[in-house]
Amino acid sequence: MKENKTLAIIKRFAAQIKPYRGLILLTTLCGVLKQNIVLVFPWAFGKLIDGVLLSTGPMGARLHTLSSVSLLLLVVCIVLGVVTYFRFTLGGKVGNQFIFDLRYRLFEHIQKMSLNFFEKHKTGGIISYIINDINIAQNIVGNAITNTFMDCSVLVTLLIVMFAIHPKMALVSILIFPFYVYHSNRLNKKIKETSREVQERLEQLSGSLHERISGIKVTKSFTAEQAESQRFYDESKGYFENIMEGVHLQAKAHTVTEFLVRLAPIIVFWYGGTQYLKGEITLGTLIAFYGYLAPFYLPLTRLTELNVILQNSIVAMERIYGILDTLPEVSEDKDAHPLVIQQGRVIFKHVSFSYNPEREALLDINAEVEPGSLVALVGPSGSGKTTLVNLLLRFYDPGIGSIRIDGMDIRHAALKSLREQIGVVLQETVLFSGTLEENIRYGKPLASREEILQAAKSAHADEFIARLPKGYQTEAGECGNQLSVGQKQRIALARVFLKDPRILILDEATSSLDSISESFVQEALGRLLKGRTTFVIAHRISTIMNADIIWVMQHGKILQTGNHQSLAGQPGLYQDLCQKQFHIPEAERDMGSVRAIA
Repeated sequence: MKENKTLAIIKRFAAQIKPYRGLILLTTLCGVLKQNIVLVFPWAFGKLIDGVLLSTGPMGARLHTLSSVSLLLLVVCIVLGVVTYFRFTLGGKVGNQFIFDLRYRLFEHIQKMSLNFFEKHKTGGIISYIINDINIAQNIVGNAITNTFMDCSVLVTLLIVMFAIHPKMALVSILIFPFYVYHSNRLNKKIKETSREVQERLEQLSGSLHERISGIKVTKSFTAEQAESQRFYDESKGYFENIMEGVHLQAKAHTVTEFLVRLAPIIVFWYGGTQYLKGEITLGTLIAFYGYLAPFYLPLTRLTELNVILQNSIVAMERIYGILDTLPEVSEDKDAHPLVIQQGRVIFKHVSFSYNPEREALLDINAEVEPGSLVALVGPSGSGKTTLVNLLLRFYDPGIGSIRIDGMDIRHAALKSLREQIGVVLQETVLFSGTLEENIRYGKPLASREEILQAAKSAHADEFIARLPKGYQTEAGECGNQLSVGQKQRIALARVFLKDPRILILDEATSSLDSISESFVQEALGRLLKGRTTFVIAHRISTIMNADIIWVMQHGKILQTGNHQSLAGQPGLYQDLCQKQFHIPEAERDMGSVRAIA
């Protein structure tokens, strides 16, 4: 079964390299020529020994032969230099071009994956696929294909030449072949399994390392540096042990191969020496034949190395194809149509959803949002608020039911058209490395300079940007680490202003801000909400008291709906939240006091 899987991987890989077969063919031809042209040297030296140095012919003829053969070898050296240059440049181009295309294809595919893919895989692990596994796979094109053809062509050529020189010595030369084949087959399975363990361990290590570096503030605040160092040591030690297991297997492979290729010339020299002493072959023939032994056995050593590379590369390709074959759970319908949001009416009809079979995250949600309404979602953590808006963005699809925007089921809408018309402002603002202008432009890549300035002004971001030495060309830093929380939030708002969406989602957009930053952001939000259907997720009642409608959620259900005044005046979860947040004394918790505070 595993052999069939390996064969399937090789066939699939062979189909993928068809666009590069021209370059691969040229590279291989240059390699074959490079490997075979040097075979002239042993023949030439044999001729020089027998026809010049040991000859008793006229001196002039011997000198002419010496000069002619030397000139021929000079021409061979020049040709060898040219083909060597093209062998490496063409090989480098085809290998790197293939990997460039494969890496881009893998990244493009990962970008299309649903959120659950990223929840199951660590960020560092995904990076390991894109960087490490791709680099290992490169060796198939960069080394395995061309070098295998080169070495096999040399073996075939040398067998023909050696049998032509002396058939019996040629037979003696290939006595080691059965032992070599047996040894290689025995180690292949172990090498492949070890390679898989190494790459999986590296994926885990990369994921863990990314987490530790991303959470360095938490580590330092809990003075857990020593504990994290120990954990990294333990994880690295496991990776090191897997690496060393592979090293030991490679050492065994090279040791046995080296022993065989050193033993064979001894046997050949003993047999050839006896033939020479008996007068059955000349000294030139013996030296020429012996000169072919080194290039004859060298490919065996190289094929051992290539076998290790091939096993490693096959494992890497298996992992890469495993990702490429993973389909996103949320995909665009083949008959999808562009969604044009004119009004912004949103209807949830019998919507249920679960992340796992044990528990429903949402259960039979039925609700309708009028165009331009401000809807607030409140409730304890885990009640389904964020899940509900994630379904609106089609980060996930409902298990049951449907979501319609202006009458169209969003599962029948083109994903790009859906998400282009929905703006999102999160509690944890995500900015990318690059300038502030580039981060604002992220919402509309083709926006003019004037549009960017207006968006920044609307978000109250222009004020602090103007005070920066480089203004809009200031670098945001990785994840926006050069800015304060409030500044990052205003850049995020500018990005949404520029996008100008018809539907807006605010997920705890002001909960982590100080009072001054919050006042700026709240004022900007006030302008942003006008004329848009808006969903606000909030824990603080004070931030959603002016909402048109409030959905009170718990255990994946909408328990209560209404505005602040009506909900605060009726017993239930919302009134409990009001009492806790406004600190109403027990004695004053009557209907009148609640209405008064509302």
